[in-house]
Amino acid sequence: MGLSGVLNLNKKHGPTSHDIVDEIRKLLPQKTKVGHAGTLDPMAEGVLPICIGNSTKLFSYFLECKKTYRAVMLFGRVTDTQDITGKLLAESEPGDISLSQAQELLSTMLGKTLQVPPMYSALKTNGKRLHELARSGKEIERDKRPIEIFNIQAIRIDGPQLNFEVTCSRGTYIRSICHDLGAKHGSGGCLQALTRTALGPFDLEDSVSLEDVHRHSHENHLQDFLISPAEALAHLPAIYVRPRAESRVLNGAIIRFEDVRQVVELPADTRVRMLNEPGELLAVGKMVHEKKRKCAQGFVAPEKVFVT
Repeated sequence: MGLSGVLNLNKKHGPTSHDIVDEIRKLLPQKTKVGHAGTLDPMAEGVLPICIGNSTKLFSYFLECKKTYRAVMLFGRVTDTQDITGKLLAESEPGDISLSQAQELLSTMLGKTLQVPPMYSALKTNGKRLHELARSGKEIERDKRPIEIFNIQAIRIDGPQLNFEVTCSRGTYIRSICHDLGAKHGSGGCLQALTRTALGPFDLEDSVSLEDVHRHSHENHLQDFLISPAEALAHLPAIYVRPRAESRVLNGAIIRFEDVRQVVELPADTRVRMLNEPGELLAVGKMVHEKKRKCAQGFVAPEKVFVT
C-alpha cells in the first residue's frame, strides 16, 4: 500500500497552496493523490493540511472545522485587495488607538453575521473567479455569506498596527474583517500579515516545514510525518466496531449498537469515526436512532468507507 495520511504543514509566505501541493507531489511516487484542505493566500503562513493517498477522502470532513488565526492589521490604509499587497485606494491618519478601543471594535464582529467576500478571492460567479474579474478591472456585487466569529481578541497595538487573534468558521475572510474594522473606525484598514495557528485538530506547534518534508522524503521517512486518518479526524467522536461487524462496515452496511464495543450517547445524525479495535479508521458514519415498542434502538450507518 502506498503512502496515506495527512501532513500538518507549516506554509511560509510566498507560494500559493497549489504551489505547495505541486511541490509535495514531486516527492511522492507517480499517481499518488495529493491535495490541501483550507486554502491560504500567498502572503499567509501557518497550518496547511496536506492530504496524501487514500486520505484525500478526508477533505469534506475538514470543511466545518473552526480555524484560528493571528493577524496584523494596519489602520489608515485601504487597498483593492484588502491586504497590504494591493493597490492603494485611500490613506489617512488613524490617530491614537488604545488596546481597549481596538478590543471594542473587534468585539462588534463576534457571533453570527453576514460577510461580503472580497473581489480578490477564488469564489466563482457565472463560471469566472472573482479575482480574474477584479484583475480585468471589473467589480461586481457579491452576495453576503453567513460566517461566525467564535472569539476575537486584541493582543497588541503599536501605532496603526493592531495584532489580534480570531477563531472563526469556514468561509471567513480575515482581510474583510480588517477592511470592515477600518471602516468602523473611520480611517480604513487592511491586512498586513496573517498566520493560521489551528485548523480543527491541526495545530501550528505540531506542524512541519517544507524543508523537513524534503529531507525526510529523501531518507524515505516521510510516513513518519503523516498523521493517520483516524487521528486526523480527532474532532469527530469515535466508536469502536467489534471484529464480527468489520466486514459489514467495509461493505457500507449499517450496524446495530450491539456491534459497537462501547455505545456513546450521541444525537441522531452525529458524524462519528468508526474504528476497528486497534484504532484504525474503517469509515466515517452517522448515528441513526429509531423507536420501536417504546424502546430506543440504534444503528450506525457508514457514510464513507476507508480501506485500511
